Amino acid sequence: MLSTIDRLLEYWSRALLALAIIAGILMMLHVSVDVFMRTAFNAPLRQTNQTVAAYYMIAVAFAPLAILGKHGNHISADVFTGQLSPRGKRLLEIFTTLLSLAYMYVFTWQSWISAARRTSQGEVLEISGGYMPVWPGRWLLPVAGASLFLCFAFRIVRLLLGQDPDEGEDHGPTIEKV
Repeated sequence: MLSTIDRLLEYWSRALLALAIIAGILMMLHVSVDVFMRTAFNAPLRQTNQTVAAYYMIAVAFAPLAILGKHGNHISADVFTGQLSPRGKRLLEIFTTLLSLAYMYVFTWQSWISAARRTSQGEVLEISGGYMPVWPGRWLLPVAGASLFLCFAFRIVRLLLGQDPDEGEDHGPTIEKV
């Protein structure tokens, strides 16, 4: 059962990572075409800044969070915890994961409320020549938050069962202490 959940979370978090990569590529292309059009023809693309801010940047910043939480690759500093016993490190990891779980619950809940409100209002930005709907981009926050929440929930279950939540996972290159 845990391996099935692990696999599903892996696929979902990788799909969100792919979304972030695609959004980053589209953002680069969009901005590059805008700069070219502005420079070569004095005709910048309309709503480039708004599209970048309302869609691309949100996807690039928030969609990959689940993969980081899934693999424990979030930023951490062990300056003060390096001397803890393995049991102390495990208890500290349980505590910090519970705090993270609580934070992501509140984040997801509040971003859901905000996205629902802005959707019902039909949130738009005024641009030259009309309006641009921006409410769809608001839904990326609760989706990313819920995904990270699920990854933390799975992590806490594995920790409480005495399993290593990162067992068998490749975290990339490591720096050896000399």
